[in-house]
Amino acid sequence: MPLPLRTERLVIRPYREADATPLHEVFGSPEVMKWTPSAPSKDIAETAQRLARTMAFTARQPPGLGLWALELRDSAEFLGQVGLFPVEGKGPDVEVAYELAPRVWGHGYATEAARALVDYGFGEMDLRRIVALILPDNARSRNVASKCGMTLEGPGRFYNLDLIVYARERTVG
Repeated sequence: MPLPLRTERLVIRPYREADATPLHEVFGSPEVMKWTPSAPSKDIAETAQRLARTMAFTARQPPGLGLWALELRDSAEFLGQVGLFPVEGKGPDVEVAYELAPRVWGHGYATEAARALVDYGFGEMDLRRIVALILPDNARSRNVASKCGMTLEGPGRFYNLDLIVYARERTVG
């Protein structure tokens, strides 16, 4: 992916080691992490270790796939993490992900970022299918997936969790 990727209000960019402190607002939040397969980080040092693993994971992905920092375009304020990556690290489906700090929920940032990633995945990467894997009770995330043109396919078991699968196929035309 030619990062940074810019939308009207946002920038999706590669992570930097210095992102550990602002990322802790996401990874250290029980409110955010209850919707992921991971427990909250205990402190910034643990978030820094997770960030290092995330950066290494992204470096192993094919070009255009990975997890990245999300920030406001005008102020560079750190908002969270977004990405496109193979489901469970192996595919074949590619998952769109979005984890934002609770203080910025409700502003449409997750939807704007996810739409940009889905458009990029279908347009530039020529992906056939993109999914969102969501805990059933996560109404906010389900709403984002719907706003990205994804449709509910039903239940699925991924990451040792019972999830709901939303998916969108590339339209050929």
